[in-house]
Amino acid sequence: MKMYAMTDVGCKRSSNQDAFCCSAARDLAEFLVLCDGMGGHRGGNLAAEIAVRAFHEELSYRITPDLHLKDLKSILSGIIARISALIADAAKHSEYSGMGSTVVLAVRCGKKLCIAHVGDSRAYLFRDGTLRRLTKDHSLVQGLIDQGEISPEEGENHPHRNVITRSLGYADDSEPEILMSDLRPGDVYLLCTDGLTVSVKDDRLQEILRATAPEDLAGVLVARALENGCPDNVTVGILAEETKEAKKQ
Repeated sequence: MKMYAMTDVGCKRSSNQDAFCCSAARDLAEFLVLCDGMGGHRGGNLAAEIAVRAFHEELSYRITPDLHLKDLKSILSGIIARISALIADAAKHSEYSGMGSTVVLAVRCGKKLCIAHVGDSRAYLFRDGTLRRLTKDHSLVQGLIDQGEISPEEGENHPHRNVITRSLGYADDSEPEILMSDLRPGDVYLLCTDGLTVSVKDDRLQEILRATAPEDLAGVLVARALENGCPDNVTVGILAEETKEAKKQ
């Protein structure tokens, strides 16, 4: 599996509070993690920094090529709970009060890809020319959409669209959603923070994925977000499963 990632401060922020980490060595764990820190200039930076550093350490240690699939969900839930507690502990200092972070991550386990998320960072699957969103935002707006109070289109411009209902750093609100996806040759998985999704709509994302090679996607998607006046930090991660032809070479 090939992995590519890129992050940018965006068009309106003074610092980048997004962060990512990955490992794609053939004899080690294969994972990609994206985090979007919250809590002001210093707090957001620290929360994302704590999260990605801890995820890299934990996943590198706990996720091995011979790991049984049935154990993966419980392992990931435990890792996320511990990292949420780390951020909460750091937030006890008054200057970092209220800080937290979203996370979306993907871990390969044999012929499966396990995806976990907390918050409004997203995962998509691009397969056979069609883009499908795999995650559902943990946000106030998504809750209103689920309850039928507003439409998805109304949610795009809702005044509280940035309010999330789960994040790392809050013990009662950091439970992840975890799903498994079968890996097929040619699959492309897109992970991203909300800087991309508020700047580039899903139908446009699909057009770009259809027209762009996996190794170029992260750069192209970040560039499109910036062209559209990206109001937030933007981070894009790509996981591309080789085609059958590529594997034969």
